[in-house]
Amino acid sequence: MFIVFEGPDGSGTSTQAKILAKNLEKKGLKVFTTAEPSKNILGKVLREALQKKYELSPKAFQLLFFADREQHVQNEVLPALARGEIVICERYNWSSIAFGVSEKVERKFLENLSSRFIEPDHTFFMNISAEKSLERVVLRGEKLEHFETSEKLKIVQEVMLNLAEQSAFTKRSTILNATDSIETIAQNIEMILTPMLFLQNIK
Repeated sequence: MFIVFEGPDGSGTSTQAKILAKNLEKKGLKVFTTAEPSKNILGKVLREALQKKYELSPKAFQLLFFADREQHVQNEVLPALARGEIVICERYNWSSIAFGVSEKVERKFLENLSSRFIEPDHTFFMNISAEKSLERVVLRGEKLEHFETSEKLKIVQEVMLNLAEQSAFTKRSTILNATDSIETIAQNIEMILTPMLFLQNIK
């Protein structure tokens, strides 16, 4: 099973991915946790670009994300799935689409590239306003990254919500209120995944 967490910066994707992995491991399930940008060389370049160490054009930025994803999926995600592990990934295709659109990269172009990659079994979208998102990022006390402006985060939230609403029709995504307590969100995630895991195990 391939599970993805998406959401604007500061929405709590990392926190919930870690909680879910821990809960599944307690049940004796094998879990592989990962994130994008990945830990490979392309991911390293992306993280440096996000930290504004050098400039990339908006389209070049997204093409680099897709190149990183190709390496990530082929070398990490697919092998883990083949081993029968539950893959939990923080950020995936929706991030490329939403963050790209926030810099005026054509959405159809981004969606076409995204369609080439394996689709998650379920995506959890951590929905949060741009204002609250930026507030949380500032509270971290870290230097703001490339996409962390109120204007860009507003577009990111709107595009991701639209993608989540479209995907919800096929029951492949869930929209979560990222301002709920950490415990409430984790409980909602477990409630949604439990029957899915049960059905997978009896196939």
